Amino acid sequence: MSSTFIESGFTEEKLRPSVVTLNLPPLEKALIPICAELAITQAYFVALRSQGDARTPRLMLAIGPATTAVQRRLAAAVSEMLPEDMELDLIELSADAFSDSVRQSCKPFYRCD
Repeated sequence: MSSTFIESGFTEEKLRPSVVTLNLPPLEKALIPICAELAITQAYFVALRSQGDARTPRLMLAIGPATTAVQRRLAAAVSEMLPEDMELDLIELSADAFSDSVRQSCKPFYRCD
């Protein structure tokens, strides 16, 4: 599965981690109907990386508020689709600085308007 990073303009401090959109078209396409079924309001694939850090960025699926049961169902669906060597953290967006930076800097692959 190929992935593409799209740089965002969000970096307030030189050493602050940056959040970038991660494009995973096959996974996005497969997850859109699941997000709709589970009534997820928004979903982003993002990568969190620190400047000067040579390690692989932390990959995340960030979603709008959801119950624990919905998060578990989504996590189960995603785990069946991911390649064996790929790790992806599921996070719930809230009213905090990190969530705001994701919403401002990244493009959702799914949004229920």
